Amino acid sequence: MLSVDVNVAYRVATSKDVDVLLELVEEFHKIEKLPFDPVLDRVSLQQFLSNPALGRVWLITERNRVIGYVAVTFSYSIEFRGLGAYIDELYLRSAHRGQGIGSQTLKFVEQYCRSLNIPTLALSVHEDNERAYKVYRKAGYDDRGYQLMMKAIA
Repeated sequence: MLSVDVNVAYRVATSKDVDVLLELVEEFHKIEKLPFDPVLDRVSLQQFLSNPALGRVWLITERNRVIGYVAVTFSYSIEFRGLGAYIDELYLRSAHRGQGIGSQTLKFVEQYCRSLNIPTLALSVHEDNERAYKVYRKAGYDDRGYQLMMKAIA
């Protein structure tokens, strides 16, 4: 049974939230050893936030203080027979991990996707992030045996 923290809320991020989002993205990317460029990432966030057809970003708040964010993108898959969603990034500041907020956030995103009749939700997790992997497995996400591959083409 998922315990819901009533002090945790989700607010759709807007262009007015770019500065706080950029700070959170920098924190997350540092932990995950992902590239971060404040100029390029600001432009990327602004583009994403200005086009709802691409997906949504929610700021995760606790007692009106921002403690993290979750970004969900939309796609289409023949394999999964329709529109799908992908949790691009889910980040909680360290003081707020291990309290069930990540699991609660997954449930929130799942409910949102169901409201849009999106039948499939995917995510990726770094192989070294065992803690997150366990949270995702416990929430019902299966390892599909795929290897994420990428190539920069521009």
